[in-house]
Amino acid sequence: MTQQVVTISQNFKTSSEAVFAVLSDHNRLSEVFGVPVKRIKDGEGSPNGVGSVRRMGPGPIATQETVTAIEAGKSIDYVISRFGGPIVNHQGRLTFSDNANGSTVAWVIKFDTVPRLLGKPVNAVLSLAIGRGLKSLAKKLS
Repeated sequence: MTQQVVTISQNFKTSSEAVFAVLSDHNRLSEVFGVPVKRIKDGEGSPNGVGSVRRMGPGPIATQETVTAIEAGKSIDYVISRFGGPIVNHQGRLTFSDNANGSTVAWVIKFDTVPRLLGKPVNAVLSLAIGRGLKSLAKKLS
């Protein structure tokens, strides 16, 4: 399999803590991405912490993602843990950092697909959806 990589960076005119507060809260991700997102399992120590699970997408085609590591205000790591469709070996990482004008979020996703030929189309869809969602959030937080 040829591993796909999605890399998106978005600048915000607010602190990394403010952006982290939105992107780390499973139940607020619907407003960012325009698809149903709901936390279905609380994490260790906090509802959105390590071990927490969110369901993304409508009903029967919803994907489940599990937070595997989190450093408050700094980073979130997660994997698709159930119903990934053609996406396998999915690992996502969001990194938050402050800069002179506010903050930056870097979102990197690595994944494979079965069949392999779906890799590029899935990459394009993820890039578009995440890019649009982050741009929309940047406007809301300005």
